[in-house]
Amino acid sequence: MNDKNLYLLAEFDGETQKILSDYYEILKNHGFIGNQTKDIPYHFTLGNMDCGCEEFLIEKMEKVCGSTQIFEIKLDHLGLFGLDVLFVEPNMNFELLSLQKFFFENCGNGDHPWTAHATVLVDEYTNILRALPILAENFKPIHAKIVSISLFEFFPKRFIKCCNLL
Repeated sequence: MNDKNLYLLAEFDGETQKILSDYYEILKNHGFIGNQTKDIPYHFTLGNMDCGCEEFLIEKMEKVCGSTQIFEIKLDHLGLFGLDVLFVEPNMNFELLSLQKFFFENCGNGDHPWTAHATVLVDEYTNILRALPILAENFKPIHAKIVSISLFEFFPKRFIKCCNLL
């Protein structure tokens, strides 16, 4: 069974990366490590495709990055997927929705509708329930910028390409 897929990531500016990293450090200082992928930039996953689509996605990345301006988005609340994923969620805007729809017209992957989110912690539900009030107490809305799109293959992780927005 091949569990590998290609993932498109809309990445944040350096200042937002630092703020989100600081939130994770607060949780880490309280003993929460989590199972999330830790060696990639904070991002919104735009979607995924099978590994045979690599050239197709690179062409689309180059096209959209060559015509799309860096844009702002407000990360203004926390969210949960079940009780095992804690994330920061944006106030959705036209630019992000358009970017996602450029790659994935149906705005989802089969049975899983797309939800823009930046994962902070993936862990067992007991840890998420203990981490949530700590993050909530420290969280302040962030005026973020989407500055690039990257293509990765997971798992294991393989970085393929990053394209900067204009």
